[in-house]
Amino acid sequence: MLLTAPLTNLSLKTRKYWVLMSRGFLQNLQYSASHLINAVASAVFGIIYIYLWKSVMPPTGFGDYSYPTMVYYVSFNETTMWFTQFGIRCHVRIRDAVRSGNIAQELVRPMSFFLYTVAYEYGSMIYGLIFRGIPVGLMLSTIGFYLPKNPATWFWTLLALLLGCYIGIVDLYLVGITAFWTTEIRTVYWTVAMLSLGLGGASMPIEVLPAPVYGLARWSPFACLSFNPARIYLELSGAELIWPAVVWSVVLTLFAHRATELARRKLEVQGG
Repeated sequence: MLLTAPLTNLSLKTRKYWVLMSRGFLQNLQYSASHLINAVASAVFGIIYIYLWKSVMPPTGFGDYSYPTMVYYVSFNETTMWFTQFGIRCHVRIRDAVRSGNIAQELVRPMSFFLYTVAYEYGSMIYGLIFRGIPVGLMLSTIGFYLPKNPATWFWTLLALLLGCYIGIVDLYLVGITAFWTTEIRTVYWTVAMLSLGLGGASMPIEVLPAPVYGLARWSPFACLSFNPARIYLELSGAELIWPAVVWSVVLTLFAHRATELARRKLEVQGG
């Protein structure tokens, strides 16, 4: 009895986050037709990137990347960006809740507002991977798609993607929280979005960046979104690339909790 009670409480606490994930997933089902159009557009961009690289790459390639490797790199990222970057909407929901005043009700829920947001968004991103990302991968596989030879690579890639998705969500959660202090979050959003795409290696390996920028991108949280998972999946790097994502997940979580506390305090001081 003494052992089952804590397990039961843990089960109940975990279940509510699974419910939120399922709601985030199901919420997107009503937009399946438009999401299929997004997938086709993403595949078209992937084809453009592939043939662009074909025209500019030297015959011998560069570094670890030959032309076939670049095809695999682009195909993988165009598929997985629907899980780690594209489609995250938590910043918009937070902004709208602040503007409408509904944020007061959001913050009084008997659960962490931060974890509530992350769980809901994870469900949405799982939907994005299944109904947007995988169709893109199937379309691009007609040009080329890599399958890892080492079974362990699949595990490390999945872990890297889960952490990358978490970092992407927390990044935009922090963008949304700025709505407590600013009248518009678009500038912050576009800054973070451009850094995510540029320093994250979404359409190109970050090794092509100038050396100082590469050094910054290599150790930034943005590399954990696309570049690191792609390197692991293509078996160009190993499980060591998991550690930057773990460290950044912890750091960004601390920032998010602190920002939420400050936002709650601001709301209470203003009488919200």
